[in-house]
Amino acid sequence: MTNLSTILLACLTLVNSAQANDNHISLFLEKHCLQCHGTEKQKDDRRFDNLPTEISTLNDLERYQEIVDQLNLGSMPPEDEPQPTNGAQAKTIAQLTEKLAVARANLHDTGGHSVLRRLNAWEYRHTIGDLLVINVDIWNPAETFPEEVKVDGFDTNGAGLVTSGRLMGHYFTAAEEAIRRATQFGSRPVSEIYSQKSPFYFEGKDAKELPKLFQTGRFRWVPETRYTDLYGRHYRGGHLGFLPLYQQGGGPHSGIYTIRVRAAAIGRPHDYGKALGDFRNGDPLVMEVVAVDRRGSVTSTGSVSKMSSLARIVSTSEEPQWFQWDVYLDAGYEPEVRFRNGPLSAKRMVRLLRTKAADKPEFKPFIDREDDKLARARGILKAYQGPRLRVWEINVEGPHINTWPTTGHRTLYGNLKPEELNPASIAQRLAAFAKAAFRRPPVDGEMEPIQQLVTRKLEEGVQPLKVLRLGFQAILCSPGFLYIHLGEGELSEIALASRLSYFLWSSPPDETLLELAAARNLRANLSSQIPRMLADPKIDRFVRHFVWRWLDLDNIGTMPPSAEFLAYYRDNLETAMRTETETFFRHLLDHNRPLQEFLNADYAFLNRELALHYGIQGVQGNALQRVYLQNNRRGGLLGQGAFLTASANGVDTSPVVRSIYVLEKLLGHTPPPPPPDVPIVEPDIRGAVSIREQLEKHREIATCAECHRKIDPLGFALENFNAIGGWRDHYDLQTPIDPTGKLPGGETFQTLPEFRSLLVAREEQFNRCLTEKLLIYALGRELEISDRPIIGAMLADLKSKSGGLQDLIHLVALSKSLQSN
Repeated sequence: MTNLSTILLACLTLVNSAQANDNHISLFLEKHCLQCHGTEKQKDDRRFDNLPTEISTLNDLERYQEIVDQLNLGSMPPEDEPQPTNGAQAKTIAQLTEKLAVARANLHDTGGHSVLRRLNAWEYRHTIGDLLVINVDIWNPAETFPEEVKVDGFDTNGAGLVTSGRLMGHYFTAAEEAIRRATQFGSRPVSEIYSQKSPFYFEGKDAKELPKLFQTGRFRWVPETRYTDLYGRHYRGGHLGFLPLYQQGGGPHSGIYTIRVRAAAIGRPHDYGKALGDFRNGDPLVMEVVAVDRRGSVTSTGSVSKMSSLARIVSTSEEPQWFQWDVYLDAGYEPEVRFRNGPLSAKRMVRLLRTKAADKPEFKPFIDREDDKLARARGILKAYQGPRLRVWEINVEGPHINTWPTTGHRTLYGNLKPEELNPASIAQRLAAFAKAAFRRPPVDGEMEPIQQLVTRKLEEGVQPLKVLRLGFQAILCSPGFLYIHLGEGELSEIALASRLSYFLWSSPPDETLLELAAARNLRANLSSQIPRMLADPKIDRFVRHFVWRWLDLDNIGTMPPSAEFLAYYRDNLETAMRTETETFFRHLLDHNRPLQEFLNADYAFLNRELALHYGIQGVQGNALQRVYLQNNRRGGLLGQGAFLTASANGVDTSPVVRSIYVLEKLLGHTPPPPPPDVPIVEPDIRGAVSIREQLEKHREIATCAECHRKIDPLGFALENFNAIGGWRDHYDLQTPIDPTGKLPGGETFQTLPEFRSLLVAREEQFNRCLTEKLLIYALGRELEISDRPIIGAMLADLKSKSGGLQDLIHLVALSKSLQSN
């Protein structure tokens, strides 16, 4: 046989093979798909009878991809339709996958270009903080910015990050305040020691000009002892101010201060029963130190206009102890000591003790003092022997300043003094600051508008220092600072440094990255730089922001839980829940744990209060700690309070809402909305007792049945968790919860652990979902069909090395999608 004949035969064989594949696919679609997605009927607005044999458009590519996705999910064909054999289904998936791979090679979409995007509020906050070395945990420069538009839950998508005139006004104000805070001309602040011993309340002329917090009253008095007792959570009897710093307008300078408090936990076990409301008998007492700003405050807020928590300590000792913290205190703020888990407000406590503990002999002399309410309240509280936080003394020392002027000041002014400023030195400082602020050298002409502004102001006679600061503001309001510039095609080394740093740190590249980029060695050294970046404390920003965006954790608190969930407020569960999920993610990242542990980890990170909320005994302390789980109700994301609270509304639960949440967050599938031409039909739910019965009646409506068949079971599996993630066996005293269900693929489950096992069996689907979420977050755009083979390659690589979360982050950072635009 000649060479030509061999070639022709090979070509003919390939053609025949391709035709055979196409015939198989066509027959499969006709038998299993077109009855619901053909000429006469198009369920969910999907039509496949007009799919061409050759994929020539992106629309065709996406429709074929959807078929493969549904077959892989086991969602199609519906269980009440004829099912293909396992061999026929596997063959169809393989042929379609091959067909899609060929089509992707021949088609081009937008090329995966990320839209030119500005910094979102989280990135802006940390960019300002890193650039000017300002503590943005205390002062958030983006606090008043309009809420960001989220695309698929993420606020890194350039398409949603528009810039309005209103936002520009906020930028200018924030830039002005940031420069003011970073500017530190003058002598180095001297560290001072401030001290106050009990009493912490004052009367007569000594109290005349003080806020009520410092004045005696019904629930506050000058004690005859050398200590002061705090009784409840409210500022009336539950907070102690610090007079020395109040009298001088708060801390004199921003910086680190050492705060020391001598205190003890008194009367934890008590016999007052329900008179103390939701306080658990024998609980440790939680002392909290907060920073408060009293400027512009009113009495109804406890004379506090702004507040931030600095530290907490759990105490069980009745013997006085010194507790010490080094904390950041903003200028103008002062410390306040609070009884964080105190039983009630002192006012309510007196009222309940009068009614529910009136038989106690210690209260009888005061119960009926209707003629003197002050004597009655004080008498009851003095006789009271229940939980009290007893404080002897508060000391404050600071600020502790290591370098002067500060690093942020030197970034702005170098070693210049105000009297040394002239047009040349101003131009030099602006150019140096612009290079740092823009994360790159300014391009030709970029600084001209700012230089023109500076020149005009100097000619008008404006003071040189004010002109320079105005120039700094202009730089912080310019596109070079506010936008991330990446260009097109393969990223330059400088652009790669920015993309990596905003992916993992939410802030500009550091000196090491910039030096490597300038020398064109960053790309060659990525394998060593990524571990360094993951080990940097700034990785906490990625953990928090990605987890919050991925799982919608900002939903927690937007719909506050109802009053029936007292523990949520008493035990500060909102913070504990979020921190648990963040700590869990950070643990998997630090230890490069398998992704499967997101679904089936046999441990959790709990403090005492969160453990009790979960029904777990034996955990002590206010700090989160790793706890091995003895039962399988918890474990992995499915059992975490944040996951369960974010998928509820604070009052009750909805299997539909939780199902969609699980599908979107863990399985990467967003159910289609109802077709626009289908009217909203309210089902007849008369006679339905439970939510399951209501949804079963809902599924009797033909337009609702198919979607709810696939959606509802996932939510039923989680119905044992209430709106804040607590376990329940009944909706009420009569109605038991039925967590059973059947997945679209036909698998059934009777319990939550069985459902979790079925979810673990879909590990590859979860891995793809998480990879896609990470890539969306990193790229600042929605994924396109051209990203799919890159994701597939990453997942194959991860599987081949039995990799963990850290390996996945490496693969995302090294991917073609991230290194090009």
